[in-house]
Amino acid sequence: MHRSEGIRWLAAAAAALVTMAADARPMDFYNGIRDQPITRFSKADVAVMTRTINKALDGEDGVTTKWESGASASGSVTPSKDPKGRPDCKLARVENRHGSLQNAGDYIFCRNKSTAKGASPWQVVGPWSGS
Repeated sequence: MHRSEGIRWLAAAAAALVTMAADARPMDFYNGIRDQPITRFSKADVAVMTRTINKALDGEDGVTTKWESGASASGSVTPSKDPKGRPDCKLARVENRHGSLQNAGDYIFCRNKSTAKGASPWQVVGPWSGS
């Protein structure tokens, strides 16, 4: 996994938090993101999570795929059909844990059209708010 992919996952997590904290004060936002499991993940944790997300998205909708990395990082991914009906996109419930920290969110992923070497087959488009 390239460093830029890990950064994109962190950016997606931060984007999800921004949507939840749009009206919050700056320190509230910092405190909210500071306690998210993904901020504690090692590169290896992010790599395992990313492989699991890609595998789950390539699999059957409604089937939960779990992952674990080391003693304290774990999570699960449950894909479903894209709520907007796009054939190359899916909605996925992503749950992450690190130690006692837990977080879950719904994200839209679409097939990555990039032909660059090492490009991930799925690209996170953004968080799903249900509208």
